[in-house]
Amino acid sequence: MKTSDLTSYNKAGFDGDKYIEMQKNAILDRISKFKHRLYLEIWGKFLYDPHASRVLPGFFADSKKQIFSSFKDKAEIIFCINARDLKNNRQLSSEDIDYVDYCLNMISDIEKEVWIKPKISINRVSDENKDISLNFKNKLLENWYISALRYEIIGYPSNTKNVLSSSGYWNDEYIKVEKDLVLVTWAASSSGKMSTCLWQIYHEQKVWQDSGYAKYETFPIWNLPLNHPVNLAYEAATADIWDYNTMDMYHEKAYSMKSVNYNRDVEAFEIVSKLAQDFLPETNYTRSYKSPTDMGINKAGFCIINDEIVKQASISEIDRRYNWYKEIITRGDWDMIWLERCDKIKERL
Repeated sequence: MKTSDLTSYNKAGFDGDKYIEMQKNAILDRISKFKHRLYLEIWGKFLYDPHASRVLPGFFADSKKQIFSSFKDKAEIIFCINARDLKNNRQLSSEDIDYVDYCLNMISDIEKEVWIKPKISINRVSDENKDISLNFKNKLLENWYISALRYEIIGYPSNTKNVLSSSGYWNDEYIKVEKDLVLVTWAASSSGKMSTCLWQIYHEQKVWQDSGYAKYETFPIWNLPLNHPVNLAYEAATADIWDYNTMDMYHEKAYSMKSVNYNRDVEAFEIVSKLAQDFLPETNYTRSYKSPTDMGINKAGFCIINDEIVKQASISEIDRRYNWYKEIITRGDWDMIWLERCDKIKERL
């Protein structure tokens, strides 16, 4: 993490210590809902979150690292990689570094920082990328990393019959885990975190193990208004990947309570609900989720201690993102639509 990614503030608007304690306790509570283990999908950056520290003055950029390190004796990590990105050598950094080396560096950093050796799930393997996936798996083995290949599934996720067949989940390799908590993280977007979680749970259910799923989230903050500057700053930060915030209508229908979520989490909830109903018993806690908000673990909204400071910091972050998009577009990179999205976000302020 670059120091330039952080911003210094004279006053705090957020209680970082309270957040770490609340989030940690919420994870422990969710683990207790399952007899065997919880697969916790980690959204956002795994070790450091400079965006959160900018929009929530008082939030510790290494909050996740502190929380996960406290679980090191009861947790394992699965790191997800997209086989398509392996073949295409997807660039994940402004520096000239191959996808393989970038992933290996991330895996090594996690191991050093959290003291847990990740296991690797190589997802979306197909005929066209199988050779390079096998080569990468062998390279991981040389470095003493356990890894598994998970194959493309035709019709995933809508074709449930195919997903739960011998040519679907049963065609994938299982990653043996033993701890109460499995943190599932990623190299980059579309790495297959949720699918990895569901496959592991499906396999364990077949051998009578009660395991479940949840998401670790920070943004958008569900119990702030849709157009609160913190939530708009999240939209600005994800303008390049087309995320947008939306009201969680499932939550309002179930509890008569307004809640903010975002487009991909709503889609994920619908997938989890459908598959869970098809292969999990009614007693499994995953089936009790009535909304995307239920599925997530996010205590950030309870730790804001000065809303005005947080609002001003978030407005500054929207300006920061706007100027950053403007700079890279001026260099001839990427898409003008990102600036247009930020303009609309500014109008909503």
